[in-house]
Amino acid sequence: MMKEWFYDISQIKSYRKQQQEFDDWISNARGCGIKEFQKHAKTFQSWRKEILNAFKYGIINGVTEGFNNKIKVLKRSSYGIRNFNRFRTRIFQCTS
Repeated sequence: MMKEWFYDISQIKSYRKQQQEFDDWISNARGCGIKEFQKHAKTFQSWRKEILNAFKYGIINGVTEGFNNKIKVLKRSSYGIRNFNRFRTRIFQCTS
């Protein structure tokens, strides 16, 4: 139920209603007696502004995280490449 409620909050169009529901969700999660939800409530309270902005604007950094992950994997597999320009070219080829 808590999971579905959180999803419903993310779909609310009115920002004020969304803020109110999000705050209600946090207080309910703190008092529900489930350790995992209590931990999430504390984290969500700390990141409240950022989470609400993500709901409001719908902007996420998933694409950037994906590029960073590809580059990290490439760095691990490219051990021994001495020429930075070759490594840079390989990054461009793998991420395009």
